Amino acid sequence: MNLPSLARIAGLCLVATAVAGAVPPALGGEFSVTPISVDLKPGAMSETITVTNHAKDKLRVNIRLMQWTQDAQGKDVYTDSNDLVYFPRQMDVEGEAKRLVRVGLKTPAGTMERTYRLFIEEQPEATPDPARSQIAFYFRFGVPIFVAPAVPKPQPDVPVPTLQGGKLSIPVKNTGNQHFRLVKIAISDAAGYLEEISGWYSLAGTERTYTATLPPDVCRKAGTLDVSLVGEGFRLDRKVNVDPASCS
Repeated sequence: MNLPSLARIAGLCLVATAVAGAVPPALGGEFSVTPISVDLKPGAMSETITVTNHAKDKLRVNIRLMQWTQDAQGKDVYTDSNDLVYFPRQMDVEGEAKRLVRVGLKTPAGTMERTYRLFIEEQPEATPDPARSQIAFYFRFGVPIFVAPAVPKPQPDVPVPTLQGGKLSIPVKNTGNQHFRLVKIAISDAAGYLEEISGWYSLAGTERTYTATLPPDVCRKAGTLDVSLVGEGFRLDRKVNVDPASCS
């Protein structure tokens, strides 16, 4: 697993649509979204998101809310939602201009955090020029929206990692009622070996297992492995005793 890119943190997805033929690509509208995440905390019923068009041409975007959950393997799952108030649902942003999107609560916070993503999706030109043979790239941002519980309590829980067949499995649980974000996992031994795995969000009540395959020579020589989990506002350290029989 690679270190997280800024695009991933911001929830940026890139969609390529072939307009005509295998020809050099043309960049779609250049735009940005701020903030890159929204926290609707107790007492904060609404927030605004700014969409900035950095290009000279007009930008058209659709806006779509989806509930964000994670499955038993910790993978992100998105489903259409109308739980929040947000508008507009579609808008044009003139060249080198800005527009605001407003998002707010319909119902007050409960005992568990509610999580969503507001997807801001660039739309293709309504009447593309047929004489322009190109591949157009259209962008979308998935802005995380967190509706905090009345009494927030994220709770990272990391049982002792296990080693089998040279693969180190590191379970990460969130037994609390609010998300936390794991930035990275560092795996090292006493001989200078170091591997880092990128982390991700752990939503309330979920579990995800991160894995790393150890080089055979490192695994066989290591008596112990140090596993450090670094998150936003926390760090957890675990030590793994290595049985050489678990390396192959």
